[in-house]
Amino acid sequence: MLRVASFVAAVLLSTVALAAPSATELFFDTAYLPQLAPGTTLNYAYKHVTSEEKLGESFDETLAMKVEAEPSDPAKRVADVEIHRGDRIGEAGPFPTQNGNPIALVLLERDVRELAQLSKGSPFYLRNRVREHLATSTVEPTRFSFNGKEVEGWKMTMRPFAEDPNKDKLLELAARSYEFIFSNDVPGGLYAVRVVTPAKDGASNIIETSLTLTGATAPGAAK
Repeated sequence: MLRVASFVAAVLLSTVALAAPSATELFFDTAYLPQLAPGTTLNYAYKHVTSEEKLGESFDETLAMKVEAEPSDPAKRVADVEIHRGDRIGEAGPFPTQNGNPIALVLLERDVRELAQLSKGSPFYLRNRVREHLATSTVEPTRFSFNGKEVEGWKMTMRPFAEDPNKDKLLELAARSYEFIFSNDVPGGLYAVRVVTPAKDGASNIIETSLTLTGATAPGAAK
């Protein structure tokens, strides 16, 4: 009986380990930043590539998100993002946050502005469609390499405009897909985001955007 009970327990534990979190848990509900020591800086590489000039410029950036304790509640965090593109420096934030990773919101806000500009559509409508589909995205296990090690995580994917009633107005933009990779084994929880708009014939991509975690700087360490 003891062996049977041990076997059942092992099966149950395995099932729990393999159970995928929901998209809402991954994107909105998990407290990634409170796991970081105040003063930690998360570093990201941002890359935006377009196939032709009318779709906007291509560019590379580095984003440094510094995470500090919330003054009114040391258990919470507030994040500021410094953005470097060539000689230009920009900022985003501060983002008071308990759950999620605000760097993803920086990318998505840029994405919505781009969609609105290219489609001449309402940024409010587009933002709402993206947000709605974040909660119903597909989640599946994945593995990736970070700092020379194999890491297990979760891949979250969505195509928010594929069945949209106004997709004809978006033309090729309606096929845009989004991929987010999360893992509790990387600082900040979010490893990468990739947003791709394929050409009409599917043979290539007309717009590609990616955000990738490159590392973390400890509190007080020189960058």
